[in-house]
Formats: sequence, C-alpha cells, structure tokens
Amino acid sequence: MKKLITFILFINYVLAFSQKNIDKEIAEAEKFANKIIENNPDKILHYYKLNNGTLKKINPDSDYEDDDSEIIMSYRIIKKNNKIIYISKSDSFWGMGDWNSSQDFYFDEKGVLLGAVKKEDWFLENKCAMQIRYRGIYKNYGSPKLHRVDKFYNENDKEINLDSANCKKSKKEALENAERTDKITFRNLEGFMKAEKIKYYK
Repeated sequence: MKKLITFILFINYVLAFSQKNIDKEIAEAEKFANKIIENNPDKILHYYKLNNGTLKKINPDSDYEDDDSEIIMSYRIIKKNNKIIYISKSDSFWGMGDWNSSQDFYFDEKGVLLGAVKKEDWFLENKCAMQIRYRGIYKNYGSPKLHRVDKFYNENDKEINLDSANCKKSKKEALENAERTDKITFRNLEGFMKAEKIKYYK
C-alpha cells in the first residue's frame, strides 16, 4: 500500500512538472511572437489559401493576384531559428461583417503543438454585452484531449459571467458558438498542414 501511494505521488509530481514546463514554453513562444508582431512585423510571413488547397505567399501591402471568391483563409507565420513556432489563421481577413474569427497556434522548434487560442467575436447587443469576445485557451499536456479553458469578455474586455442575471438568456448561444469552432485534432505542425488541406507553398 505504501509503495502504491509513493508511486501515485510520483506520477502526480511528474504530471505537475510537465504541465509547468508546457506553460513556460507556451509563455515563451507567445512572448516571442508578440514581440515580432509589435516590433518587427516585416518578419511575419503572410499566406492565403485558395479553395483548391493551394497556399500562396503574399506581400500584405499588395493586392491579391487571385479572385477574391477563390480565397478562403489567410495565415500569418512566425519563425524562430528558421522553425515555425506560431501560426495564426483567419477567415475574417476582409475586416467586414459582424463576426470575426481567428485561431493562434504555438509550436516548439520540433514542431510539437504546445497550445492554441481560439478567438470568436460577435455582436449581441443586449444587457449582457454589445459584443461578446470568446477566447478558448488550449494547452497540450500530453493527454488524449487538450486542456481547455473558456473565457468570455464584453466589448470593453471585461470578463462576462454567463450565469449572471443579464447574461443567462445569452449563455446557450455563447456556448454553442464556442463549441462550433474548428476542433483541434492534430498535435504537431505536420498534422496542422494536413488538417488545413494545404497542398504546397509558393
């Protein structure tokens, strides 16, 4: 019995240590990506994907060479030591409409998925909020299912309590929208490319 308890305590220690390491790696990758976005945007690689799966590199200050109706997704990629550590994808790149959607993915330099942040913004226009900003925070702790924490904010970036009197009626819609986002089925960079059906770079 004593050996069993010791073994369980050891496993819990290993898991806690592993989670702390992942949290640290995610924080470092996020910090690096944010620094590039804020201070060196010229180092960000921009691509868009056509509906046939072709991925094309673009200059964000230039016009797209393809018909707008052919473009279904845009990507921003950041590298560290010539390795992809950050990809942001969005289908809201025209800056139009009431719904904004994007997803940020963080990888280590070996291509292993560390974590992700899903962002969905939509207008509500009631007592709960004028706009809801959903943030789904995912972390890869090595379990079959990613660790996930859901956060909901209003247009002033104040966290919303969906169980409050003003938000109860909007809770179902908010949770459905959160669940409707793309499922993260991959655990590495190669898996991301396959999930996105990306054929090749140009």
